[in-house]
Amino acid sequence: MKPFLRAIKQSLKYRWSIAGAFLCSFLIAIIWSASITTVFPIVKIVLEDETAITWVDKSIRNGEVSLRTLDEEIVELSAELKQTNDPVVQNRIELKRDRIKAEEKTLQWFRDVQPYVTKYAPQSPFQTLCYALGWLLIVSVVKGVLLVFSAILDARVAERTVYDMRRIFYRKALELDQRRIDNIGTSNMMTQLSYNMMMISSGLRMFYGKCFREPLKMISCLVFAAMISTPLLLISMIIVPAGAFLIHSVSRRMKKSTQVEMAGIGEVFRTLIETFKAVKTVRIFNRERTERHRFKKNARTLYDMQIRIALYDSLLRPITEVLSIISISLSMLVGAYLVLNQETHLFGFIKISDSPISPTMLLLFYSMLAGAADPARKMSEIVNVIVRGGTACDNLYRSFDPLPLVSAPENPIPVPDHKHEIRFENVFFAYLPRQPVVKRIELRIPFGQTVAIVGGNGSGKSTLMNLLARFYDPHNGRVLIDGKDIRQMRPKQVRNKMAWVTQSSVLFNGTLWDNVGYGKAHATDEEIMAAIEVAHVDRFVDSLADGYQTNVGDDGSSLSAGQRQRVALARAVLSDPQILILDEATSQIDGHSEGQILESLREFIKSRTTFVVTHRPSSLKLADRVIVMELGEIVHDSSVAAAAADSQQFQQLFSRVA
Repeated sequence: MKPFLRAIKQSLKYRWSIAGAFLCSFLIAIIWSASITTVFPIVKIVLEDETAITWVDKSIRNGEVSLRTLDEEIVELSAELKQTNDPVVQNRIELKRDRIKAEEKTLQWFRDVQPYVTKYAPQSPFQTLCYALGWLLIVSVVKGVLLVFSAILDARVAERTVYDMRRIFYRKALELDQRRIDNIGTSNMMTQLSYNMMMISSGLRMFYGKCFREPLKMISCLVFAAMISTPLLLISMIIVPAGAFLIHSVSRRMKKSTQVEMAGIGEVFRTLIETFKAVKTVRIFNRERTERHRFKKNARTLYDMQIRIALYDSLLRPITEVLSIISISLSMLVGAYLVLNQETHLFGFIKISDSPISPTMLLLFYSMLAGAADPARKMSEIVNVIVRGGTACDNLYRSFDPLPLVSAPENPIPVPDHKHEIRFENVFFAYLPRQPVVKRIELRIPFGQTVAIVGGNGSGKSTLMNLLARFYDPHNGRVLIDGKDIRQMRPKQVRNKMAWVTQSSVLFNGTLWDNVGYGKAHATDEEIMAAIEVAHVDRFVDSLADGYQTNVGDDGSSLSAGQRQRVALARAVLSDPQILILDEATSQIDGHSEGQILESLREFIKSRTTFVVTHRPSSLKLADRVIVMELGEIVHDSSVAAAAADSQQFQQLFSRVA
């Protein structure tokens, strides 16, 4: 439950709402027990045809008679003691004296309240019944109003806390190192930030609602019951430890099942994301049945686990109810024995009360136990929700709490205004242990040079760019900008000098204009239009229904692949980077348009260091230098002019790539 306590700590900033919720719960608890006391006058009226006035007068008379009787019994026992000197007789005398003290105390209380009862209490049994029922109606209305206020305050605390947590964890998710993002997976991150947050919200609502209210209701009833007879109450609670053990055992199993359930939800999300993202691939290969079976399998696993959780949840209420019945049955047996025999001690030595309990007071005691049993039953419902909320917190903190592997150093240095060179010094990197993707990379790129990096899949060319952008840090060696190790800099500031256009251009659901403007916050219209012209976006915008205000859809689905690449390229141009990475940036664009775009880029990339990751000879038009990579190593490094001069060498370069 420690992670859930962290969520509770997060919620404490809303202390006034919490205080209001607690006050409402406290008043509801008092009203709950007070409404149960209505049983007492109703029973007195229905069964004994009394009013409060006649009941007080009768209680005073009975008390006086009881005192005289006890005095007479003590006199008789004292005479017997003188003759026998029996310790048992002495003990009976002491018990009688204790009863006299209790009777005198009770009698004095009735004498103190008698003037007020005589003055204010109703005069007839029917009026007393009307007053009792009126009181019951009033407290019910007040309790209902308090429940509404309590629910609003509970929801405010829970939802504001979850709102804060969702923002915090979203920020943490954006700051996670790329390796951890890859390990967690998109579907699990969606589960964490959606379903898990719902579980935490439910847990916090329950904590500040029923978890406040029901224990207070139970305690208030138990306090009233203790005022009647504390020993009898303790006897009725003998089975509480056994109940606590059973509930703890069930909740522990429920926690394990909830962990599996949340993993199952992640699998369902993963299946949905993969299927709908690749729906064309599914259809072209007629694999709808395969995907249905995969989804059915994951959904069935989730269903089985949810049924198991429902089983554990359903066990809690019967356990609580059976324990409550056992508790009340124990107290009924003991209470009936005492009332029927007019005893104050159980088995002659366990003191239950100072004076014999009346049937009416015993009935009120049982009413209080029943009043405590109802909150106890509802508290069993709390366990399930709190356990699920705690499990969700555990998953969130375990996923997002670890410090990023790529982070800012304690004393970061500023990123230099790139004017000299980028250098890779003996760089090694592996995604998996002992499987290096790049190794022994020694590379120097002067400022302003355009370098084409070519190589087959898995040769390490994109990984090299990942290291430059500090998505990962090398395991050995250094990456330097103008002689400064980028690990000594803030990752955000390093990336602020760069722009990256990939083969699979990423666009956001919004207008085409907004997607281009994403490259620079607060860009002017003139700057956006200039970037659009460089990337030749303006060549196709007239064919769109709403021009630049056309919504491009999810992931730019309303645009062609080539159009998406142009928008992504315009976005990169707008950011005005010192280091530009073009990773197959024009692979989806036709040859004629590509030539025009490359001509436009030629002017733009002057006074910038540019990396062109490519498989296409046409992209070399921009490059000053060509580097070929194989199995994580550089196997060729020359100027483009030198490579082009030897047509055989030029062909060999791209035959290696193929």
